[in-house]
Amino acid sequence: MSRTLFIGDSHSCGYVSVPGKTGVGTYSFWNDNNYCDIYSDINNKPIALYSMAGVNNRVYTDWIKTMFEKYDDIDEVYLCMASLNRFTIAFDGAMPDEPAPVDHFTFFHKDASTELIHRYADVDIKDECVQLFNKPVYEDYEKFPGFDLSPQKGLTSPNLRKDTYLQVKLFCELNTYLEKRDFLNAVYTWDNICTDNGAKLYLFNFTDRLKFPSNFEYYGKLKNTVIASKTVEGYFRSKLIDHTNYLIEDKEHYNREYHKLVATMFIPWLKSQ
Repeated sequence: MSRTLFIGDSHSCGYVSVPGKTGVGTYSFWNDNNYCDIYSDINNKPIALYSMAGVNNRVYTDWIKTMFEKYDDIDEVYLCMASLNRFTIAFDGAMPDEPAPVDHFTFFHKDASTELIHRYADVDIKDECVQLFNKPVYEDYEKFPGFDLSPQKGLTSPNLRKDTYLQVKLFCELNTYLEKRDFLNAVYTWDNICTDNGAKLYLFNFTDRLKFPSNFEYYGKLKNTVIASKTVEGYFRSKLIDHTNYLIEDKEHYNREYHKLVATMFIPWLKSQ
């Protein structure tokens, strides 16, 4: 029997948080508000699920590669695209010549897995390597350091040695063509990995507020990828289903009933595109 691979962020790992609070003990995951589990149940099909909250699109490349190295029966991949403006903070104490293996941070949640559903996420620290996911908050957008460039003095604003890392990162990388190119480069790589392994790739996202470049074939023709023409929110709006009726207490994530609709309506529609 073939296997489905699901890749995603907090919308894909049954994430529930305590509103207004952060830190250890204020959130949980692998709860029942998870369309991936429901898809496995209704189709009686084995799945591999690699997901965690706050993740960025760059790490998805490592996750997809890792899963194809672990499983030789994946025939379809559903990837919930993460929001832009997220990034990774890394530290590599050993400073080796080669990069860490793609599965270096991979953790198999054996206790949360079943015969049909295998769950994976990343650890933050392993050996001398650290991987931390981060993102700006609303207040960060109010701290524009300016941008001033002249032939005589070169770059004077931002001051790379005095302005904060987040100020420079946010305004001189994340909100520029660089981040969009990185994303489209990743899409091209995802398509090639899936093509090499004979699996169909489906790209989608949950909400209308997330914006992505329109030309997904920026780096070349995609050979085995289907890109949803509507978000999950937009698809259900076309069916006269209001997504806000299914939000849980944090007003960002959705209940089990909504995830069941994703598994029984949205995914079959996406698959038919």
